[in-house]
Amino acid sequence: MKENIVAVCISGKQEAWGIPEIPFYCHAEGFKEFPHYPPVKTRERIQYLAMRRNMAHKQALERNPHAEHFLSIDSYYLTGIKEIWHLLKEYAEYNGECILGATNWFADYSRVPLKLRYWDTWATPEMKDKNYDYNPRHEGLPQGWEKVRGCGGFTVYPRWVWERQGYGVPEPFPEAGNEVNYLCLCPGIPSYVTLNVKALRETPKEIVNRSMINRVRTTVKLRTRLRMKWNPLLAGTMITHDVRNETESTETKITLSPAVSLPTFLV
Repeated sequence: MKENIVAVCISGKQEAWGIPEIPFYCHAEGFKEFPHYPPVKTRERIQYLAMRRNMAHKQALERNPHAEHFLSIDSYYLTGIKEIWHLLKEYAEYNGECILGATNWFADYSRVPLKLRYWDTWATPEMKDKNYDYNPRHEGLPQGWEKVRGCGGFTVYPRWVWERQGYGVPEPFPEAGNEVNYLCLCPGIPSYVTLNVKALRETPKEIVNRSMINRVRTTVKLRTRLRMKWNPLLAGTMITHDVRNETESTETKITLSPAVSLPTFLV
């Protein structure tokens, strides 16, 4: 039985916690502001995040010395009470030790039509081209689980994983990922994400505030690259588009094929 879980968070302020049954520690000291989108892939930032996560775990254990498992959860996901309980349930029911993360998604307004895309593809490159409704089935694993290199900022794992491995900078950097990938390199334990638990992040303002014409231009450029990639006859040639026609066809797609329904805060 997997019991004695302590939740750990790093933030720039003391965050509220909505599950009194589970001890919670929020580490707000030493906060530095970094852009969230696009993510800054620098050694300095990952060393900073690793240091704060390690300090948060250390402080959480000092306050809860009998803890046997960590729920490492970033502030964006603290209000997802249903998702938190679902993740912990799947973790507890799994017959074996593992590092298990929820999947994290955001509404991508940069192209048309709007789509839900995976957020942390740096930590979890296996999810880069997966759709929101992807439902993996792998022999020996619960339905919906996918083996990955890293689990992102909403993850549960045994205490000994942090004590043995901790957070750090994986090498070669940045190809090997970020501080959570370093943790998931711990020998003797696999890492998974569960598509049964989907956490939605608020879309970065840099994407939300993008104008419709810029969204259309981004979509047209992507389509051009794909056509040139898959058609060797087009390689080295210049393809022009009637932006007006592309816009009209795109608007038709939005009308006839609406994106998946979103929580109100994403609309």
